[in-house]
Amino acid sequence: MDHQRAPQDRPAFPAEAVQWLLGSSPRTVVVLGDPDVADAIADAGHDVTDVSGATAKLPFPDRSIDVVISTHGLPEDLESLARLLRAGGQLALVCNERDRRIPWARKLDEVLGNVSAGEEPAAGLVNSTLFGFVSDATFRYWQVVNNVSLEAMVRAELSGRGDTEAERRTTAALRLYDDYGRGADGMQMPWLSRCFKATVVENAWAPPRGFDEQQPVDGAADGSDDANEATSDAVPGSAEGPPPSSPQDGSDSDLLLIDFR
Repeated sequence: MDHQRAPQDRPAFPAEAVQWLLGSSPRTVVVLGDPDVADAIADAGHDVTDVSGATAKLPFPDRSIDVVISTHGLPEDLESLARLLRAGGQLALVCNERDRRIPWARKLDEVLGNVSAGEEPAAGLVNSTLFGFVSDATFRYWQVVNNVSLEAMVRAELSGRGDTEAERRTTAALRLYDDYGRGADGMQMPWLSRCFKATVVENAWAPPRGFDEQQPVDGAADGSDDANEATSDAVPGSAEGPPPSSPQDGSDSDLLLIDFR
């Protein structure tokens, strides 16, 4: 796989995170929208496809993928993703963010307007009935940036903003960097990868049960006499009477045992 990666992008996804998500055995993986993550997974020997766009249009047959990894938030259509997974397959969520415990990273996020809303990114996965228990792990790694690479990174992050806002925030970010006095020598940018994974449940591929399969035992849908007979107290082959409460085959179990102690 040959992805074109911008030279100043976030560094390669850490190998420890790949190992935690996928293990050592080669697996078939779909990554939703992050070439860096896809490259790191391919480097580890897995069969990976990097896909962008709506999950409903993923060009894969049902039960053909071992792991689907989403890198830009949890997709809404979890049902379509569940159908892609083989038995025992997993859906994973990767959230890359700067480590705000480091003061200059926290200040940079504030300058760029990246203030966390405090929402749990895997809440939808935790609450889904299509997947089992959600495991999580966090991996920390570093990126060396200087004033040139920082500007490139900041402009990429602000590409969706208006020109005026993007220019204002870029200038403020470079001013913050200059305040630390590192110049061309560079600083270390701390990153966190928060990873979540859950295994698809067996009934994710099963069609919904029909009403007839769930209705109470007081009658069939067509109101037939057979249905009424099947729900009576009579035992099969008997015209009347409740079923015996114990075997009646002449064995010792037919005897009434009374304890006189």
